[in-house]
Amino acid sequence: MPSKIKLLWVACILVIFFGFIYFSMLGQIDVARQKGEARATQKSRLDEKQKEKKQKNKGRTFKVDPIKEIKELNALGKYEEAVKYAEGVATLNPDRARIYTWWGISLVKAGKRSEAIEKFVRADELDQTYAKTYLSWGLTLAMDGKVKEAMEKYQKAVELKPESSNAYAYWGAALGQLNQHAQAVEKLERALEINPKNANVFGVLIDSLFHQKMYGQAWNTVKKAREAKVTIAESSLKRLADVFPEPSG
Repeated sequence: MPSKIKLLWVACILVIFFGFIYFSMLGQIDVARQKGEARATQKSRLDEKQKEKKQKNKGRTFKVDPIKEIKELNALGKYEEAVKYAEGVATLNPDRARIYTWWGISLVKAGKRSEAIEKFVRADELDQTYAKTYLSWGLTLAMDGKVKEAMEKYQKAVELKPESSNAYAYWGAALGQLNQHAQAVEKLERALEINPKNANVFGVLIDSLFHQKMYGQAWNTVKKAREAKVTIAESSLKRLADVFPEPSG
């Protein structure tokens, strides 16, 4: 075969070969483009559906009371589940203050007090009429040793709910921690007036009465505790008996 013809033949083969590769690449690019467009269209549709779903669910009324559900989860010791459930409800209902309160309570039980404070702050921003927010907020502050700040929250709780025995009980306990025992006795006795069987009161009231050297009243409180079937720490009873034996009768 003459050299020129041979070269021409090789050139034709190369043109055909590279042409095949070129058009093959164009085809692959076109397929990739079509797939990309299809994915983009699908994503757009999914995004639209998600928006519609969120809009539909926003502010929805739950068949089951969400706060009741959170309380039950906490009662069962399922604190992390309660936290996640409350978070989900708050996402759908961002303006429901009481959800934030119970979210905070669940976080406290889960040992996440700093996060809980954030939820109480948010609840306060949304609604300043729910005593439970301030009572729980105060307890959380007290756990962190911020007793004076805690008392401000207890006072707010009492203002909102004057018949809250626990609000007076925790306020009195905080006063006792600050060695303000006279004021503590006043709050704690008020707590018992509201609820004579409040187990949160007796121990701290006996302690404050002891520090006030009101031993007779302290033993009278012990008697009331026994009637209410509330156990008083043996150390408190012994300390009281050492300075003032229990009256007979």
